[in-house]
Amino acid sequence: MVVTGASRGIGYAIGKEIATRMSGASVYLTTRQKDLEVLENNLRRDIGVAADNARFRFMDLKDKRSIIKFVDIVKRRHQRLDILINNAGIYHKPPATFNHADIPLRMKEVEEIVKTNYQGLKLSTESFLPVMAEGSRILNISSHLSDLDSVTSFHDPDLTMTSLDNTMKAYVRSIKEGTYAQLGLPDCAYSVTKLAVNCYTRLLQEQIDAKAEWARKGITVNAICPGTMHSKMKLTREETISASDAADVISYLATLKMDGVGDCSRKKERMPKGQVFWHDMTLMADRRQRAEVTAH
Repeated sequence: MVVTGASRGIGYAIGKEIATRMSGASVYLTTRQKDLEVLENNLRRDIGVAADNARFRFMDLKDKRSIIKFVDIVKRRHQRLDILINNAGIYHKPPATFNHADIPLRMKEVEEIVKTNYQGLKLSTESFLPVMAEGSRILNISSHLSDLDSVTSFHDPDLTMTSLDNTMKAYVRSIKEGTYAQLGLPDCAYSVTKLAVNCYTRLLQEQIDAKAEWARKGITVNAICPGTMHSKMKLTREETISASDAADVISYLATLKMDGVGDCSRKKERMPKGQVFWHDMTLMADRRQRAEVTAH
């Protein structure tokens, strides 16, 4: 199994939880840090012998060669992948004020966010698809900041992978041109990329279900908002849960109905597919519908 962006924060917490739950399984934790030995020593200090089968590996989602190299390592050694948790992401706070002189720096930040949070996530996921095992799971880490129901272009019922990619390209251009507000989009690229990941989750599940060889495997794709505190985001403690609690929920969803590992007590219930969850395991779509009913 693979957890991306796992050297710190919620990614590290997920890595610890997964390695502990699935002792004996090969767990790969990706990072952009170069000193992998230090990370592995820290992991061993934190979870003891559960770290024996966990390994940190370098992968930068902005670098296609880095992604392909890591994917090839996993393919050669195991010929299969049971769980992929796409956690790696970058956040840059939008500037309070913005003028023409700020465009080069702002564009660099926006492009880095889009390349990592959306394009890199897509490339690594789709590179792994051919070796995803029967009953395997893909879980994308989203964010509460993705709950943007007013952004109609992303909620188009006719949205496709191609139109989603084009919408993201148009968003990057709109930041440079200063027209994002006219398109009904926020200036927070992180929010937009996480909204795109939510859409991608649904579209990828539909794509998998439409392809016979993948559908037969029963691959499921979902997304979840971890609900953790972030040093760069304004959140009250009442709105968040601890990293360890979030990792527990995320690992629960990633292993749900997985024989010998996950919760199989609700066998009559179908495994959720193409859904976006809050950290309390309620669906984002259901919460939005309840809010609309209350508003009326």
